[in-house]
Amino acid sequence: MRTLTIKDIANMAGVSPTVVSFVINNKKGVSKATREKVLSVIERTNYTPSISSRRLIMKKSFNIGIIVVNDSSPFTNLFYYEIAQSILNRSKMYGYNMVFTDIQRSSHRIKLPSIIENKDTDGIIFFQDTSYQTLKEIENRGIPCVVIDAHPGKDLYSMVIADYEHAAVTAMQHLAKMRHRKIAFICSSFLPNFYTQVFNGFRMVMSQNRLPINSGWIQMDAVDEKSASVCMARILDSGDIPTAVFCATDVFAIGAMKCAKARGYRVPEDISFIGIDDVLLAQYVEPALTTVRIDKAEMGNMAMDMVIQRINGKAPECIKLRSDDLIIRDSVISREQADG
Repeated sequence: MRTLTIKDIANMAGVSPTVVSFVINNKKGVSKATREKVLSVIERTNYTPSISSRRLIMKKSFNIGIIVVNDSSPFTNLFYYEIAQSILNRSKMYGYNMVFTDIQRSSHRIKLPSIIENKDTDGIIFFQDTSYQTLKEIENRGIPCVVIDAHPGKDLYSMVIADYEHAAVTAMQHLAKMRHRKIAFICSSFLPNFYTQVFNGFRMVMSQNRLPINSGWIQMDAVDEKSASVCMARILDSGDIPTAVFCATDVFAIGAMKCAKARGYRVPEDISFIGIDDVLLAQYVEPALTTVRIDKAEMGNMAMDMVIQRINGKAPECIKLRSDDLIIRDSVISREQADG
């Protein structure tokens, strides 16, 4: 049996293919009576429009490009993996395909992926900070962009971001509540605005509780689990041992915990650890990691909604997620409990 096309439905309903397309995509400009007539034919024939038909009529690719820098793949980075999964699920609601690709970090020349060069995408979602020059180049081509988990100094483009300063305050307040006074800090200075946000939260709670900051315990060179372990080794070699370590990400905390345990320290009895993100692995490490949850599924949903709005000609405001959801597990205990 031959597969029905939009033209077939249009002939049965006595309307043009464009009217059928408007009905299928719930667009304005069709009278109630005509809309009901088209929907009746669609229901009676169990018609499902092909993606090629929708592309032809709507002059859209029905692709959304998910672009990451070449060293932050959503298939290896747990934080972005959960966001990507959320976007993929959300895209089905809008009838879009997801196309994953990467872009090279470069301050000299912009090399755009073929999906952009060939105009085979209706919108782009970037993971993490992206140069303003790159975003401007893409938008000059008429392709709407949204950036997830950026750390800009100001709002230069459409973004869905987390409030990392608030997350840091939440984590530090929990350590202070647990009577920790000797607290170390592991972060990354490679994203300056991210570092500033997290360090501001750390410093604020330390100041509020009149706790001294040990310069040897401030480590800023972490980029992954391995480098976070090196940072932790420096802290342990500083001549004084903290009772707790606040890490800017769960991955940093996992690396730091491994280092402490390899050196013979008990976690959390000797040293407690807390992170930010609540990636999937956080609940499975030993001990399970106490952390501040960033709602990655909601971040993906909002980004997908935002890029669709931009494709439809709207200008959505930037979104900052609530970031104070403390997930208490086993990697932090009170000093009274540890000393008892």
